[in-house]
Amino acid sequence: MHRQIENELWQLYQNVWFRPCAALPAAPNGAIVSLWNPWGIKRTLAENRRFQRLLYPALKRKGYKMHPLWGTSASLDYREFSLLIVCSEQAATRLAALCYQKAYYFVQQDQVWLHNTHHSQQRVQLNASFQARITYRALPAHNAAIQGLNHLPLHV
Repeated sequence: MHRQIENELWQLYQNVWFRPCAALPAAPNGAIVSLWNPWGIKRTLAENRRFQRLLYPALKRKGYKMHPLWGTSASLDYREFSLLIVCSEQAATRLAALCYQKAYYFVQQDQVWLHNTHHSQQRVQLNASFQARITYRALPAHNAAIQGLNHLPLHV
């Protein structure tokens, strides 16, 4: 399953913002992996929450230190529940694959890299620092990342 992510989607991934659910470490390092919409396929809110409830405890049992956040569009109208997982770059790829994600972000020394989970040559350093990509704006009720029933507000 070694494949390039199509350019249009790859460009969307590069325009990511992060909306923390709680305080983040002063100097965060590790992988940011979505726990929603496995394989990039929109799911219902119930399916996404079920997937999240399976993965989060499994990662916690493995001893990873994790910080919940939303990976989001600039307008916050598309967002996926994600985790900043303190881990090595090598572990990041395994974790993204375990979570059935096409791509993940790796943060190190305030720099953000976008990685294709299944094609190691497809990666790029984003043009803004991690701190510059953080927002604390209020989340809108609508979330375009959810299949159907997009009017429901989402809370962790």
